[in-house]
Amino acid sequence: MIPLADNHVALVIGDVQGHNAGAATLMGQMRTALRAYAAEGHSPDVVVAHANRLLLDMETDLFATCAYVDVDMEQGTALCVRAGHLQPLLRHPDGSTEIVQAEGGPPLGVLGQTEFRMTPLRLQPGTVIALTTDGLVESPGADIDEGMDRLAAELAAADPGHLGLVADALLTGAHRGDDVALLLMRYDGMDVRPLRESWTVWRVPEAVRHARRFTRRTLRTWGVSPDTLDAALLVVSELVTNALVHTGGPVRLDLSLVNQRLRLAVADTSPRSPVQPTSIGWEATGGRGILLVAAVSAAWGTVPVSGGKQVWADLVPQE
Repeated sequence: MIPLADNHVALVIGDVQGHNAGAATLMGQMRTALRAYAAEGHSPDVVVAHANRLLLDMETDLFATCAYVDVDMEQGTALCVRAGHLQPLLRHPDGSTEIVQAEGGPPLGVLGQTEFRMTPLRLQPGTVIALTTDGLVESPGADIDEGMDRLAAELAAADPGHLGLVADALLTGAHRGDDVALLLMRYDGMDVRPLRESWTVWRVPEAVRHARRFTRRTLRTWGVSPDTLDAALLVVSELVTNALVHTGGPVRLDLSLVNQRLRLAVADTSPRSPVQPTSIGWEATGGRGILLVAAVSAAWGTVPVSGGKQVWADLVPQE
């Protein structure tokens, strides 16, 4: 499970060919690579495609299967990509189960020129997602589809209120001829739907003033206190100015408010993150912006996004 930006989470399961030290080493490398590609902000199909290219470049005789599901916790949607792996299973809130008919590509490390298509999923609060390896559903003399049907029936009969008990029920009696991995997630939705607004910052002389005006108008609509509004305008001024001065290409300002935490974020096309200086002399002509952001924010940082980065700062509005 990989936490991602903007209330997304990635569920990943895989299986490397073989049962020796080389296979175990390769599995560790693929785990690290998938996490890194996901953290860079790539879409699921690109994450899996990068992992495929990496495995091909390793020039190993082994291949790997993978299922990758990117869940949008806010919207209740998901995107699924399969590379030679079993389909995910869904247990819907009414107790019915579904073997997701997700389009699949070849296993990782087999073909260089291939496309890994994404299959959209819709999740209702209470839906359980189950990902497993074939060791749980394969048995001597039985077709793997029969094993998937059996697993779906057991998932339907399980109580989704406690995922640990669900896992115990699914693993009981499973054939142990191969390694077994099982990943379960229950989607419960979000208690509070975040308020969100975005603004494209044009590279014009009054860009910062326009960004401040957009921020002021939005936060007043949301009922943010005057003290927090003043701090937000300062943060927006500094982050937008840094993006315009030190990067090229598009710049976007994102505002969100959820659970009494206000996030101000500016995305640009440069992967280079700003550095907070340890000290600044009186003669310095720059570097104070990030110090100001750090001083007025509860927290700040950067996250990679596809093709660049997003610099964010969190404020906690006062009652």
